[in-house]
Amino acid sequence: MTSPSSAPVSLEQFGNPAPKFINRMMKLRLSENLQPGVVTLLVLFFCIYAGYRSGDFWSALNWQLLAQPLSEAGLVSLGMMFVIACGGIDLSAGATVGVAAVTAGIAAHHNFPVRAIEAAALAAGILCGAFNGLLIGVLRLSSILVTLGSMILFSGIALALSNGSSFAGFPGGLLWWNDAALFGIPVEFLFFLAIAAVVAVLLRYTLWGHYVIAIGSNRVAARYSGYPVALTLFGVYTLEGLLCGMTGILLVARLASARADMGQGLMLMAIAAVVLGGAPIAGGSASVIATLVGVAAFYIVQDGLLLLDVPPFVQRALTSVLLLVAIAAGNLLRGSRKDLR
Repeated sequence: MTSPSSAPVSLEQFGNPAPKFINRMMKLRLSENLQPGVVTLLVLFFCIYAGYRSGDFWSALNWQLLAQPLSEAGLVSLGMMFVIACGGIDLSAGATVGVAAVTAGIAAHHNFPVRAIEAAALAAGILCGAFNGLLIGVLRLSSILVTLGSMILFSGIALALSNGSSFAGFPGGLLWWNDAALFGIPVEFLFFLAIAAVVAVLLRYTLWGHYVIAIGSNRVAARYSGYPVALTLFGVYTLEGLLCGMTGILLVARLASARADMGQGLMLMAIAAVVLGGAPIAGGSASVIATLVGVAAFYIVQDGLLLLDVPPFVQRALTSVLLLVAIAAGNLLRGSRKDLR
């Protein structure tokens, strides 16, 4: 006779844990935060390695210097996030920054007050963005073709306005953006965080943010549903122009000069940061936190490689490897959302 204590134990007594495990894995793979999490983990490992190899990596001065260019690229990336979320692309972002910077230089050259210099740069950025928005949103032209053409146009305008030279001698009130700090944190970085918070509210809690995601998911369905597609796209590209204008001001303040090519490289960096954060390039999804993770990842890795005395061409290659590995790992773990659903 078998005693109760020696009776065989079946899985049914406690419930089969396999379905629970499978459900958890499916939720993980469907999570919007998976790829930013992978990127954060990779960057954390890199920070530990860089801090071990270089004593300057964790210094307060290094992070203060890092925060300023990160803020400038971050502003452009926030605008690019909206553009990509609505299913578009903006290849003219860097050229728009150049136009804004040259406009600030011209205004300073004519002894305009600081606020007028800043307003002129912002107006230049807004006009560039509105030009793209008019052609893409109202006239329904291809975003990649329009912004490719406007990139060449804006670059030519900036070169023509500056005669191919640079501007200097900016007033101290404008350079304040580079010098000011609060509790050791650059004001430029705090300004960027404030803009990011406003953008997050726009994206998540406003009807306009809902329109952006809906248009990126299915533009034809959004149009037939009565959504203001043209007006929304116009607003998206105008917002991108405004943020590029802000970036131009901050670049001028940090470098104390203005040139037509000041925004060179920011466009590719912004697109890569948004994609690195996990946003689909086809649109229909966006996250401010994920975009911030993407921007921070690029600049932290580049800063660490610089402190490790890695040659510039190797820095580019390793940064590209980070982008590819993070995207591949995120997609591998997440899998195909359509298949899982």
